[in-house]
Amino acid sequence: MASWEINRSVFSFFILAGIGMIVAGFFVSPGAKTDDGYPLNVFFWVFGGFWLVIDLSLILGIRIMAARRKNALETWLPAAAKVLSASETGTYINNMPKVKFTLEVTSDSHGVYQVEHREVVSMLNLASYGVGTVHQIRVDPGNPQKMMFAD
Repeated sequence: MASWEINRSVFSFFILAGIGMIVAGFFVSPGAKTDDGYPLNVFFWVFGGFWLVIDLSLILGIRIMAARRKNALETWLPAAAKVLSASETGTYINNMPKVKFTLEVTSDSHGVYQVEHREVVSMLNLASYGVGTVHQIRVDPGNPQKMMFAD
């Protein structure tokens, strides 16, 4: 399904913009003011710091999500899931629908059971998750209701 990766060129641009603002704050005349009368150098420092904090927070968040997915793929138990029903939830994330699945899970450790799962699916992959299709999944050993698609 969705894999989280860092687009280095986009983040590099915004990190450089933040650093550029902070550096610009040191070269601005101390008496320079913004249109509303605030010191221009402080504006540059705050705005540049804002960009850096936001970018570094996003990078950290994306790395944490990718590490969690990798850990789940490596440590959770493999199983198979047959799609019994799929319906839209009405929620779209980045123009991709969040789909509510009813799955019949077949696991060596937990047997056969049904689970309701919600997942964001790319419009290009939507047809491959039709009713009756079987997919490889990973199941949390501690909570068999918690699962993720592995394909």
